[in-house]
Amino acid sequence: MAKDKHLHKYRLRNLTRDSSKAPYYVYICAKQECSHHIRIELVEGKVAECNRCGDPFIMKLSKLKHGERIIVKPHCDSCTKTPDRLKKEKEDLKNNIDALLESVLPKGF
Repeated sequence: MAKDKHLHKYRLRNLTRDSSKAPYYVYICAKQECSHHIRIELVEGKVAECNRCGDPFIMKLSKLKHGERIIVKPHCDSCTKTPDRLKKEKEDLKNNIDALLESVLPKGF
């Protein structure tokens, strides 16, 4: 039976069984009928489904590793929360709330 073609939705797994050995990390597809897995070193340039928004994106090792830490559920750049983006979203939310309050409350309140 032929498998349906789909975008893989990756999650990080450690395949090491012996805790005294170095971890062997791979990304496995989280979809129910898929048994695909790939080593982290080979994931560069692969197209995957974002774990947050579901849109396709190209995986980059530079975005998957933060020092020694590896992202468990890879996501696209538009879903990444950077300090600058969080600050901008907070300012936008404050401006929207101020505009809403001005439109609802009487002047001088």
